[in-house]
Amino acid sequence: GDKNITILAHADVVPEGTGWDHDPFDLYEKDGVLYARGVSDDKGPLLAAYYGMKILRDNNLLGDYQVRFIVGGNEESGSAGVHHYFYELNKPQPDFGFSPDAEYPLIFAEKGIISFEVKKDFEIPGVLYFKGGVAHNSVIEKCVVKLEDNNAFVEYLNNENIAYKYDGNEIIFEGKAAHGATPELGLNAGMLALSSLAKYINLPELDQLIAAYSDLKAEGLKANKNSEDMGNCSLNVGIINYENKTFKLVANYRYVDTCNRDEMIVNIKETSSLFHIEILDEAPLLYYSKDSELVSTLLKIYQEETGDFTSKPLAIGGGTYAKEANNTIAFGMEFPGWDSKMHSPGERARKEDLFTSMAIYAKAIIELGKKL
Repeated sequence: GDKNITILAHADVVPEGTGWDHDPFDLYEKDGVLYARGVSDDKGPLLAAYYGMKILRDNNLLGDYQVRFIVGGNEESGSAGVHHYFYELNKPQPDFGFSPDAEYPLIFAEKGIISFEVKKDFEIPGVLYFKGGVAHNSVIEKCVVKLEDNNAFVEYLNNENIAYKYDGNEIIFEGKAAHGATPELGLNAGMLALSSLAKYINLPELDQLIAAYSDLKAEGLKANKNSEDMGNCSLNVGIINYENKTFKLVANYRYVDTCNRDEMIVNIKETSSLFHIEILDEAPLLYYSKDSELVSTLLKIYQEETGDFTSKPLAIGGGTYAKEANNTIAFGMEFPGWDSKMHSPGERARKEDLFTSMAIYAKAIIELGKKL
């Protein structure tokens, strides 16, 4: 038939970062655990799904449907490849699909993501520049500020008991990095610098920025709604920059299923009325009801293969390839109670998990095939 099951995996990885015990690109095994960048996100899961499919094909166990295995190289920085495949080349959408990327039992919901720029040309009296942040989806770890008179600001910071470092040239605010999907796990140095400046210099623009962008659930933007399944919205300020009288902030906003996207954007623009807002990048909300055929079928397979009937389907703030295709959800391969250190130094995968996943993915193809 012309029905298909599609598996979407990715071969690209996040930068290796620092703090590894071994070469992060030389696969290392110890006590049944494999260590390397990409071993759990997403090369290990990719291979587990591939071998699951291959076992079925080699033993003539596939039914009257097509199985497509799509490997992309741009998931960690925008998913442009898969988007091109479906929306520029207009390849057929999955009748059922899964991405072996994220956690078991499965991900039934992913927040919608909007990255946008907040911009204006205006003068902040006495301030030469400030800058912090590397990416819209990371919490700002460090922000440097330079004024015409650093000493007066330093004196103010001392009086207010605000933490900073001073190297005689720049004032440095230090925070703690975290993923943009979970800004509450970090401490934003850029917002620390901005709020200190706003209290020190009376300026409507600065006041509006603090009012609108301080709350991590996007309450200040009037863009938070609570959801029983997905929790709250989140807001991360990832980049802050002011020099030559031009101010620019880049924010990463994630919304839940009870939000109307267009209404949220209207609210963001109204609460940031003194600034120009430009949308840079968007990924839609993904939400499948827990009793949908796709979710219930994959959950049952996971339960039968593992004997784990207690772990519940998950809603996440992050994004996977599932967002880029119809009828597709993220399915494994990080097991409950195991920390794969994905995106961190020492990323790892248990060999037994790879083998278990081969069986889970093979069974998923068979059982979804029966539903076509």
